[in-house]
Amino acid sequence: MRRRIAILLVLMFSLLVMVPAAGAQPLDSEGMMGVFPQKPELNEPVTRAGFAAMLCEAASLKVVKGSTVPACDVDEDSWYAEALATLAQKEVMVGYPDGTFRPQQPVTGLEAGILAVRALGLPETVSSTGVDSPLDWNHWGSSVYSWLLDQGLVSSQANPEGHITVENAADFLARVFGCDEEAVAIVEKGQKSAATVEDMSFTGTMQMMMKPRAGAEAEMPLVQGSTQMTMEMILPDTLHQSMRMQFEGLPAGNGATPIPTMEMEQYLVDGSMYIKTVAPNSGETQWICLPGEALPDLKALMEESLQANIGVPEELRKYFHYQLLGTTEKNGYPVYEIGYYGQIDDFEAFFRSVLPESMRSLVEGALEEGIEEAGKMYKSISYWGKDYIGVDDNLSHASEVKMVMVFNDEFQGEPVPIELMEMYMRADKLEYNTGVKIELPLEALEAPEIPVPAESPAVPTA
Repeated sequence: MRRRIAILLVLMFSLLVMVPAAGAQPLDSEGMMGVFPQKPELNEPVTRAGFAAMLCEAASLKVVKGSTVPACDVDEDSWYAEALATLAQKEVMVGYPDGTFRPQQPVTGLEAGILAVRALGLPETVSSTGVDSPLDWNHWGSSVYSWLLDQGLVSSQANPEGHITVENAADFLARVFGCDEEAVAIVEKGQKSAATVEDMSFTGTMQMMMKPRAGAEAEMPLVQGSTQMTMEMILPDTLHQSMRMQFEGLPAGNGATPIPTMEMEQYLVDGSMYIKTVAPNSGETQWICLPGEALPDLKALMEESLQANIGVPEELRKYFHYQLLGTTEKNGYPVYEIGYYGQIDDFEAFFRSVLPESMRSLVEGALEEGIEEAGKMYKSISYWGKDYIGVDDNLSHASEVKMVMVFNDEFQGEPVPIELMEMYMRADKLEYNTGVKIELPLEALEAPEIPVPAESPAVPTA
């Protein structure tokens, strides 16, 4: 019981951390010139061959030595053949229908953006709203280019369909795969300030979409859902949150009744968790209580989570890219607008890094098994978003992040009917140190206590 609850709490606190720790290291555009056999003219158009080599260098892609591209126009002994082959194997750069790769063809700004997004592991469905793009909304590259504009990676004055120079390409790749030092400094100040917070509150929304794999629509229809959330916290171990969840698309066929709207309220008070659910049809409420012995040490968990924000674990740095997009205003506060994005491809290293020390003994067996199984199910997890950090108090006053989880074709020998799942999370009206009061309702005190079964003894191994 404690292990299952601990795992759920880890997931819950992980969702609340809207901004990952900073970030990848800055890149030097000059350093990318070393991929050429001889230094090119900076103002000449960059070719597909040259951009491929620079992209492998910027993205730290391990070039497959001795590999070649099965294309009639690529000399296997050329200086760029291995870079093209590496990108082809990773499905970053694909050839043309006539079997060519056209290595000497100049690259446009849009093509450079598409290739960079693929190398990052982000899906080409990345999107941003409210961005004025020079491309028509139905253009094949409109979604990616709007995202590049929104993240400050390309200029609004640039022509996406014009050729870019070697110098432009180097500067662009340095921005995309590096990290803005000023943005990193702001984020780290914010992490330190968060560790001094005594109480906080916010409202948030989450939207979810589960897309079926082509041909599996009958087995797994398109599922969409939304959640509205409010939360109050008194650190380090008191919490109140309420959620309202709505789903569309499940269950499928056979005259089944759609899932109704669900409402839930939770309190963490004096070491116990109280949960209220509302019956969808009758509106009847029910309370249950999970006693302290069924929960992990919440005070230690919260203190470790806050302490972990001071400084950045080295093993996490490679996952995150940050850009300072400027200043604006949120909820009456002047804020820095920070854009971020990245991809998780080493699940075990990532989850080991973010798991608080106090939780490890509780979830050790389940965690090991869960990480291993998750690695088999997911092909990649990509994310991008923005955080708005106060100019004066260094605290986050709004945040948004979109995550895309792409599933492998098979799991445990069975086809997976889901192609991907998208989640968009937004936190608004974050307030700090306002003297939050959390009082447990009288009816919660009368909630039946869920008995805590004894943990099963570990099975000895030879």
